[in-house]
Amino acid sequence: MKKVSSRFSVSGKSVQTAQVIIKTPFHNAEKFGNTLPVIITEALTFADRNTVVSVRISECGYAWLVCGRRLLVWQYKQSVNNIMMAGTPQRRTQGGQCFELTLPQSDLAHRAELVSVFTCPGNHTPACIAVSPEGVIRYWPNVSHEGLSVEQIVDLQGQECDSLCALGGRVDGCVLATTTCTVVLVQPRLTAGGRHSVHCHTLRTPTGWLGGIGKRMSSLIFGPMAAEQSGETRLVRVLSVKQNDDCWFVFVLAGHSLQKWLMTSSEPEQLVYVAELGRVIRDAYQCTAWESCGSDPADIDVWLLDVQVLNNSVMVLAAAVNLHVSPQVQYALVRLDADTLQTAAQIEEFLLLKLFGLYQEDDMADFLSYRLLVCDNNVFVHRQRDITIVQPGQDSDVLDFAAISDKLLGGSVCCNTPVFFSRNHGLLAIYPAEQTLQDMSRSMVDVSMDKSMQFNESLVMQANNLTLYNLEPEDMLSAQKDTVGQLKAAFLFHIKGQQQSCQEILSELVPEEGEVKNEIDGVLDKVTVCISSELLNDIPVGDPRWLNEQGGLGSSSSMQILHQLEDKQQALNLFLQFLQQVGLWPRLSAISVNNSILATLHVLADHAELLMAAIQLRNLTSTNSQLLQDALDYVVQELYEEPSPGLSNQDIFYREVTKIYRGLWALVEKCVQASTTDIDPTQLIALISETNNILLAVLSGVMQFRQQKATFFSPSVSVTQLPVEYLPWTISTGDQGLYDTLHKQQSLTLRYGARVCTEGATRASLYDQYVSLVDIMLDAKKCHVESVRGANDQQSQRADTLLRQYQQERHKLIQPLIDDREWERAALLAEKYLDFTTLVVICEHTNNQQRLDEYLERFKDEDFAQHVFNWYLREGKQGKLLARCKAASRPAARPSSSTSLTKFLGAHPQLKWLQHAFQGDYETTAQTLISLAAEEKDLLTRKKSMLSFAKLSSFVANGVGVETEFVRNINRELELIQCQEELPDEVLSTFGYDTVNQPVLDPVTIAHLCVCPENQEATEYDFKKALDLSQYVQDGEQRNDLVLHIWCSAILRDTIWKGPLGSVESPVEILRDTMFYRLTDLAITLGSRPDELLPPIDMLFNYPDLGTLKDDTNFQYLIKVGYDYFYRSQDCGESCRV
Repeated sequence: MKKVSSRFSVSGKSVQTAQVIIKTPFHNAEKFGNTLPVIITEALTFADRNTVVSVRISECGYAWLVCGRRLLVWQYKQSVNNIMMAGTPQRRTQGGQCFELTLPQSDLAHRAELVSVFTCPGNHTPACIAVSPEGVIRYWPNVSHEGLSVEQIVDLQGQECDSLCALGGRVDGCVLATTTCTVVLVQPRLTAGGRHSVHCHTLRTPTGWLGGIGKRMSSLIFGPMAAEQSGETRLVRVLSVKQNDDCWFVFVLAGHSLQKWLMTSSEPEQLVYVAELGRVIRDAYQCTAWESCGSDPADIDVWLLDVQVLNNSVMVLAAAVNLHVSPQVQYALVRLDADTLQTAAQIEEFLLLKLFGLYQEDDMADFLSYRLLVCDNNVFVHRQRDITIVQPGQDSDVLDFAAISDKLLGGSVCCNTPVFFSRNHGLLAIYPAEQTLQDMSRSMVDVSMDKSMQFNESLVMQANNLTLYNLEPEDMLSAQKDTVGQLKAAFLFHIKGQQQSCQEILSELVPEEGEVKNEIDGVLDKVTVCISSELLNDIPVGDPRWLNEQGGLGSSSSMQILHQLEDKQQALNLFLQFLQQVGLWPRLSAISVNNSILATLHVLADHAELLMAAIQLRNLTSTNSQLLQDALDYVVQELYEEPSPGLSNQDIFYREVTKIYRGLWALVEKCVQASTTDIDPTQLIALISETNNILLAVLSGVMQFRQQKATFFSPSVSVTQLPVEYLPWTISTGDQGLYDTLHKQQSLTLRYGARVCTEGATRASLYDQYVSLVDIMLDAKKCHVESVRGANDQQSQRADTLLRQYQQERHKLIQPLIDDREWERAALLAEKYLDFTTLVVICEHTNNQQRLDEYLERFKDEDFAQHVFNWYLREGKQGKLLARCKAASRPAARPSSSTSLTKFLGAHPQLKWLQHAFQGDYETTAQTLISLAAEEKDLLTRKKSMLSFAKLSSFVANGVGVETEFVRNINRELELIQCQEELPDEVLSTFGYDTVNQPVLDPVTIAHLCVCPENQEATEYDFKKALDLSQYVQDGEQRNDLVLHIWCSAILRDTIWKGPLGSVESPVEILRDTMFYRLTDLAITLGSRPDELLPPIDMLFNYPDLGTLKDDTNFQYLIKVGYDYFYRSQDCGESCRV
């Protein structure tokens, strides 16, 4: 048989490794399309038995699986249209690539029928629309950006959504149908500002139609149905049929009726006809199946199960039972003339099938579960356990899926081939048994499908291209006697199946020493990385232009660069398998690379990613991108020596895979150089956009691969205890990585692209590209930060430094989107990378409290609430915090919200009383405020407010006017505050106190300020106030000292003490004008006793504040006279009372 140039056919069937899963004499079920991504297999394997799993397959080359809220989208084949477009090569997608999206929240089970994945012109990655059963629409313009989505809620008045049917061309959008037959046209839109949105329009039957149809039909298709008629209006199927890019027909089968709509891009939808099919099909059953029984047609119950449209015919799968005859259900295919349905339904063909079911009223879903596919002249009637194939003039053929764990999850016609998804086997195509491989090859188109690296599975080895199969291990040992040569020889022995020789070399190279010792720069680690690097950089020995250099393990005999790279990928896979299978994998530790210590497995992961990037880049080069070709020429001219004669720049560039990132660097350098010239801004925008497309096309595949293989390349726990870091090549700085390159490009995209572009769609695309670039940068940065563990103080300090740098970088990269009011794009990044400050800012700027509440619930485990409350305090928005306290105290508040607020208030007790007040616990509110007031030292007015609120709370708790000891203590504190408030501003200013925002002063300080010499306006009342303040001093010695100081200050207010007494007959008259006398007289008048008021005279005379005055005899005389006078006044008063 002639060898075919490609490995896969257009239909997706492998022509080299066809795997027949089920075989009958007439048909085979064979593996179809690309290898199923590992994540799909894992989802099917580990799905909970109660979780609904469903699959849909589209003709655009994509399939998707729904498991719970997980939506997994993958490409199972390349679009036929893309392949057939001569002169328009398309970028190929890795077969193992899978995109995971999260479906909207729902109390009902999600189904794949409510998801549509479709490609848009000019986009390599498809878009997606998903609808929850309740009617929440989520639209992703690009499935590679899971967080960038738009949501829209359709008001369906409680109806449950049933299915989503895609339209295309210039009509664009999807048709959403509910179980009660409301139909909505869902169309993605791009606003003038470049924002994505979703427009929903309910299709309504014209009034004129309803008026002429009658009661039976007036409740037919669109709009909620009355309860008594719901059995007649069960939605069966919504089907779209393309006429041309501007025109689509939509068929709706509901109950026994078929409705046809015309959709165009330029005009409103038009109802073409409504056809009643129940009667004619019932009559056909009567004539064909039960005519001999003489039964009444009215005894026959008919169900329409599915519909397909074939040119001018409509084919319906029907089921019927006549319980007066038998409970056996009979199935039939009914073909009707589509042209006559507008007037009267006419059956062209009625075929009873050799399928039978048993009518069970309590389990009708079982016998109504059949669905219909039509391909060429073959009809496929299928359900979860079997496929019945009906061919003209032949007996039916049945393919059974008998395994208990297996069932069919979906089916479709793709590339004129019936394709089904089996839970156990993935995508299966049904082919006639007599169709030979040669027959298949005649209709093939050369399609080169990329393969994702699949470890631990059998590899499709291309022995004809990989030269390592021709190398002799003995020759390797003789040529290289070092450890590198030994490990290479062991690898070759392993490939050839000579395991004993392999083990002999390994036992000498890596002797068994019991427990694995993890060390840095061990022999095994250095040798492994060396071989892997050599493998990536090997020359293609089959190319005679490389005769001056020696080939190695990664050499290929292929003459095409892409195949050479694929061969290197195969060789690396084999080498990694070898390391696993011979037990070297867990012995790999860490190695020094560019002043960093990296886990050896992470270095190998970088090598695998670089190969992936090289293949992706080569695929793009083949699309004749002049920009990319110029960039590769620039790399070779700038960084490589003079090439050997006959070798092209691409030969040289793609040979050294470990430096493949230089090509991406050169692309960005081209943009940088262009930005410094007088190039037209629109041309610069186009250049930046094209560069971004190339960068993202390469790196998105790398990032997807990194996520899928994270577990495979994860080092052991013991290795992570070493001072290792995970520093992917995409985050390495300088000439060893891509981070500086990406940093330049995101800046160019923003400065010279998005911010200067005036065309809405292009500007939106540039912002999307900016988000994608930042996403790649932050993802790698985050991986780096998380890899550094605080095993010791030095590592902890390193981890803290990296975390701060990451947070600063995260803020710098997301902040431009906030500045440009790109709220959704900023939120996308902030949500993914937990930039909670940005999320709060977005909610505040957009005044979207609902979104903030959603974040509080979504990120409750990450203490998002604490960031919100701290932001309120930091920004002076205590009112917002007060509203949160009030909301948290309501009975309907979420427990998590109350818990978060309690935790925050615990760290901020000055606010905790608010929560108690809103909860109605006024006693605790008062106690909390008193405690806060006792600790308040900074602001007098705040302490006064706390005491006032505490007093008010006590009244609320115990009743107004009830003066408890608690209230009396508050009043004493308020009196103390009043004393401070009455101090003159001049006195406070003299001593450096802020007169506007006074601090809280202690009683001793207030007393000193009342009687200080600077308080020149002080009267006996101020001195009496100071004496009263001494009662607030708890320490007896300090209190006595304060009292003596006050009396001395009163004495020193006057100068009469040092002058001569003169001829005054009564010394008391001299004392009457002194502050000492006036203060004593005022205090006695107010009820004080002299013996309790005046300090002991000997203590007064000995107090240092009096200085030399205490030795003056006149002073001593007058003071004693005063004491005697006031004591006698006390005795006189007491005797008078007696």
